[in-house]
Amino acid sequence: MTLQTKHKILLASLAFRVVRLSRKLLGKELQGQFKRNSFQWELDLTEVVDFMIYISGGFETYLSQFIRRNVKVGDVVMDIGANIGAHTLTMGQSVGTSGKAYAVEATEYAFNKLQRNIQLNPDVATHIQPCHCVLEGTEISQDDGALIHSSWPFESSDERHPSHQGVLKSLGNARHATLDQLITSEGIARLDLVKIDVDGHEWDVLSGGAQTFLKLRPIILMELAPDYNSAEHARGFQNIHRFLVDLGYQFYDFSGKKLPEKADVLAATIPTGASRNVVVVPKDCPTLSYN
Repeated sequence: MTLQTKHKILLASLAFRVVRLSRKLLGKELQGQFKRNSFQWELDLTEVVDFMIYISGGFETYLSQFIRRNVKVGDVVMDIGANIGAHTLTMGQSVGTSGKAYAVEATEYAFNKLQRNIQLNPDVATHIQPCHCVLEGTEISQDDGALIHSSWPFESSDERHPSHQGVLKSLGNARHATLDQLITSEGIARLDLVKIDVDGHEWDVLSGGAQTFLKLRPIILMELAPDYNSAEHARGFQNIHRFLVDLGYQFYDFSGKKLPEKADVLAATIPTGASRNVVVVPKDCPTLSYN
């Protein structure tokens, strides 16, 4: 059963209350450095993503397992919507010193945390490139006053997104570019895998990266959330699905099961207010190792 995001956060908040009480009794703070799964982290346990890393060693650990199984030494990968680096560090470890992991984060709040977590892990920091960048569609807005959801606090007086419950944060001095422009400016000649988790901004990333997906053919790990997408047709789930299918991509779950080819049938597998991570694979892709 796929839970709505707000219900997932509610369950996590119950565990958070126990941890908060126990740490208070022990005289320990809710912010600090912690070692989890061979990585050093600077975490704020009042934030959902940080807290999940603290209690389970990672965030969406099945996704990290897929990365470990399928990203090889020497690969070039990209984490779009990297947030604090929950998957970036795994990518950096997997590609080794002969590969490269690019971590793209739009908001100043999350990017600062991302940089810190990369710095705390010097063994992988040398081959991770953090990019403070807003990936947009074919029209670049240069709106530095824009806000993007990148914080999921357990308790906040700020207005939350009605579906994914995120809180808005500013972009700061983030660069504005399309994915194709970023690929060109970084001199990226190959891209083996890209993770996209951008909470409703999928169309901007995809449409601005048409040449990247057409020519470089990366495997895509992507969050599908029809509820998050704009009701506007061009940015809606149907068009996102059609864009990838027209480029010769197919949708699978993390067990390797092929998902419905029709957009409306696929969307129907995702409850209102929920999301689903999928593997989007070029038809000519070599066999993958699924979870």
